[in-house]
Amino acid sequence: MELPLSFAPLAAGLALLLAVAAFLAKRRTAPLAGKPLSGAVSVDASSAAGDDRPRVAIVFGTQTGTAERFAKQLKTEIQAAVGDATVVEAVDAEEYDAAARLPAERLALFLVATYGDGEPTDNAADLYAWLLRSAGEAEKGGAPATARPLSALTFGVFGLGNKQYEHFCAVGKRMHKALESLGATPAVRRGDGDDDDDIEGDFDAWRGELMAALKASNLLSHAAEGGAVAEAAPLPAFEVVPSTAAAAPAASGTGLSPHSPALATVTAVRELHSKPASERSCVHVEIDIAPVGHRAYEAGDHVGILPVNEGAVVEEAAALLGVKARLSDVVEFRAPRSASDLGHPVPGPITVRDALARHADLVGVASKGMVAAFARAATGDEATKLAALLAPDGLAAYKAWHAHSRCLLEIMREFPETAGSVGLGAFFGAVAPRPAVRFYSISSSPALQPTAVHVTAAVVRHEVATGRVHAGVATGGLARAVAGDRVALFLRKSTFRLPSDPSAPVIMIGPGTGLAPFRGFLQERAAAKAASPATLFFGCRSETTDYIYREELAAHLETGALTALHVAFSRAGASKDYVQHHLRAHAAALKAAVAAGGHVYVCGDAKAMARDVHAVLVDALGEAGVKALADGGRYLKDVW
Repeated sequence: MELPLSFAPLAAGLALLLAVAAFLAKRRTAPLAGKPLSGAVSVDASSAAGDDRPRVAIVFGTQTGTAERFAKQLKTEIQAAVGDATVVEAVDAEEYDAAARLPAERLALFLVATYGDGEPTDNAADLYAWLLRSAGEAEKGGAPATARPLSALTFGVFGLGNKQYEHFCAVGKRMHKALESLGATPAVRRGDGDDDDDIEGDFDAWRGELMAALKASNLLSHAAEGGAVAEAAPLPAFEVVPSTAAAAPAASGTGLSPHSPALATVTAVRELHSKPASERSCVHVEIDIAPVGHRAYEAGDHVGILPVNEGAVVEEAAALLGVKARLSDVVEFRAPRSASDLGHPVPGPITVRDALARHADLVGVASKGMVAAFARAATGDEATKLAALLAPDGLAAYKAWHAHSRCLLEIMREFPETAGSVGLGAFFGAVAPRPAVRFYSISSSPALQPTAVHVTAAVVRHEVATGRVHAGVATGGLARAVAGDRVALFLRKSTFRLPSDPSAPVIMIGPGTGLAPFRGFLQERAAAKAASPATLFFGCRSETTDYIYREELAAHLETGALTALHVAFSRAGASKDYVQHHLRAHAAALKAAVAAGGHVYVCGDAKAMARDVHAVLVDALGEAGVKALADGGRYLKDVW
């Protein structure tokens, strides 16, 4: 978290951070225990002409915004210590030219998330691929570390992941190893952040170790020369400027990348669960993607939906911020030159209503960093309470108060004076995080739906520890949608594909909404009149409540697009019945299909189902058999 937000003694924090200046003012020619840094600075093409100040890069790979937030916290902390003596940048991995810049960097810090089946985030994919490819070439060549391209680099890696997933922090682990293979020297142990427990605490611990390691080395024995230490700055804030222009559309891009979403039209929404027998909800949504282009996706691809806060949530947030009367005002959020670490940009011109609806995560679980930023605007009794919660010795109290579930709107309710004084510019500039894009496996095939994508979404609605009923922003919006409504989205390519060999057997395993991509596969097979064996293992709670797409599956059995269907009903009997139980019962057939060149696909919950399915596969095929299947590209997972 940022130094001014920690409420730790300011002198101690600055003493620790001042040490960084020496490291940044010199160039490393040996490991941390070796000689002081020396040498000239190599300025990259993105720097201002003639700017030869030392530089440090903090590179983030993020899918939900957490790695970006951590990177900006770290940037603010270092910049506050070194002032203008050093250029400290938090840079999106997609915008970082690693091949050109890394060989000349002195210190580079990588904060990278892992998602899905051990994959890098979209924005870090190129950087990740370059690092691993370069490391492989260096290892194959057998060159000594001193001759490797990153031998002048000191680095740190903090991975973000979830221990419930099979490939916990895999991207961070592989990048750390690759950097070492390329001759770079780690400044500190690799950090692994666990989102299933306390990722904020994991980051704080790693950050503290990083700073302490730099301070303890003889590389950091002198303070930086030139440039004063900056004093604690006020909250970064946009200038909110009234505009006479018409508000821009919510999206107007190609719809083919996260940086260029398109507006698409909902054409149909229907409930898939049987009502009122099912207390839950799952919706089928059809979206016209004609603006994106003909056949813009393949069966197995994903669609990213940009969520929109519900109207009542926006109204309450506006009232607490004191801007309810301005909801219809069209404004622009401009970044002042003095702002060193503003939050995500808010495109404009935009109405205040749309800014709060589309660009602020008001109901997601609040991070400690967000709470700390909010606290910087507090005064009086509210400031005292927040300071106590955020103090180094207040961890237990903070966890009890937060209960892993408080959202920004709840915190604003609890501290209304602070909410009313934070200001719209600082709210978006430092407090409110960016809403995370929600990804869904497309449940249709372009063979049948060339200008439409279908989404199969379980509607999120449950009570959290604070008593608040949490409603999913994206799934709730999809469930409320009617024909003619518009959603901002983009399409994302996937490696989850049917076999290129049409004769290869297909084994699909997907309970619940894990059926989504397989619905697309079956449409694809139906259109191609595929004759190869195709087996589906599907699971739901009950035959009468949530057996989704039942009639379609029966039709595919009739035509031969699907040749075998095994359904597990987990709540139908005295004992639980899951897809892995049916998979185990048909292990012989599974083994035969794999031996015949079959491909195995798993879609759904990574924390339990995918692990249990993997265990069954290992029992049936052996560890070596499963590895060979995966190495051959015949064991594919689309899990979350």
